[in-house]
Amino acid sequence: MNQFVQRIANYIANELFIKGLAESKTFQRFAVHTDRHITKYKKEGFEHVNAQIDELHKQATRAAHSAASGAASATTGASSSSAGGALRPPTRPMEGVPGFFTALGRVVRRDLGLDKK
Repeated sequence: MNQFVQRIANYIANELFIKGLAESKTFQRFAVHTDRHITKYKKEGFEHVNAQIDELHKQATRAAHSAASGAASATTGASSSSAGGALRPPTRPMEGVPGFFTALGRVVRRDLGLDKK
């Protein structure tokens, strides 16, 4: 019996609430205003993200092109390109706590200008 009364109360409250909001000019203006702002911010957000992606693509293309031209000039220039001018894959960093502290030390040395590079 309690569920029945609760369902009737919910139905009546929902009907009054929904019909009251649907007929309210203030709520309609609020809804239109909110929708307009959300649409505008979504569009601006997508445009901003697309601009950032385009800029990232340009930078990556420039970096790849300069690395490729640098590698090509290194292989065509001197016969001692295997002495350190060749590109090679990065080495895997140490794992766990020792790896963390090693990386932290490198970053601190680089920030303080103590790095030998």
